Amino acid sequence: MTKDGALVGEVTSGTFSPTLKHGVALALLDPSVAEGDEVAIDVRGRAVAGTVVKPPFVQVQVRQD
Repeated sequence: MTKDGALVGEVTSGTFSPTLKHGVALALLDPSVAEGDEVAIDVRGRAVAGTVVKPPFVQVQVRQD
């Protein structure tokens, strides 16, 4: 994972989110990376743009009967 050409982290897991209709990932990031920063993620040899956000990625809905 890079920001401005410098390696700033490592993706630990990722998958496609059917709720969000795009990929999501968890990563260990350097403290210099802040929420909202744009990063490039190496996905099988190609760079994919990403934005740093805190989980959960979707709103948790609590069902009350």
